[in-house]
Amino acid sequence: MSVYFQSICSSSSGNCLTLWTASSRLIIDCGLGSMRKTRSVLQSLGLPRADGVLLSHLHSDHISHYPLKTLESDRVPLYVHENCLDELKPRHFGDYGFNDLSLKPFSERQFSIGDFKIKPFAVPHMPGFFTCGFEIYVGDKKIVMATDFREWAAVFDRFVEADFIFVESNHDLELLRKYFNPNSRYHMPNPRTAELLVNVQKHSRRRIQTVMLGHISSQRNKPQIALDEMRRAFVNADLLMDFELRAAPLREPGYAVCIR
Repeated sequence: MSVYFQSICSSSSGNCLTLWTASSRLIIDCGLGSMRKTRSVLQSLGLPRADGVLLSHLHSDHISHYPLKTLESDRVPLYVHENCLDELKPRHFGDYGFNDLSLKPFSERQFSIGDFKIKPFAVPHMPGFFTCGFEIYVGDKKIVMATDFREWAAVFDRFVEADFIFVESNHDLELLRKYFNPNSRYHMPNPRTAELLVNVQKHSRRRIQTVMLGHISSQRNKPQIALDEMRRAFVNADLLMDFELRAAPLREPGYAVCIR
């Protein structure tokens, strides 16, 4: 079974990713800001209705009030980690009840949405915001998605043997010094992401097909800087980068990837 991936947007202004097969559609995060944009994206995705939106955490660039209203009206289930449920209402409901929003709590146990088998895992991000990455399986294909985290050692094994990786490469250290942001310490800088990928390549028996870098800062990074940092790390480690390496556009849909 072929599975496809596309980044709809990936930055501090908004995050939305999607996976699909011939019969299933999964959306990861829905930080699209407005009902109009959310509905436009949902209508553009091809299948009659998404099987669900899988939420990584509660920051407003990943979910907010108006996308929630659209998911409710379009009857798209929202999958939320059980550790985030109590905070969802005070952060994003406002005075609106969301009585018809289909909330599907999950834990770190494996569960399924359509054709996708999902293994959530906690990633270290910002205090007060429980955050998940995801191992996603379709047949024998392993897809790993993780953004908004600051260290990789505790979750390294999740990335090993992946066919496709979508991972944060948030900021360049030199640009961070020029445009300092204290919240950057909760995100992966380019060198740390490069270190992760080098180690994944060293410890994986099967070849990675594609790596896509995401959540790239608009002020403290550039896609080409991030890509060059990854390639340089592989050269320095004397490793062949034999997979496709891409950077997700910040605010518009990116290239659709077929994971075979």
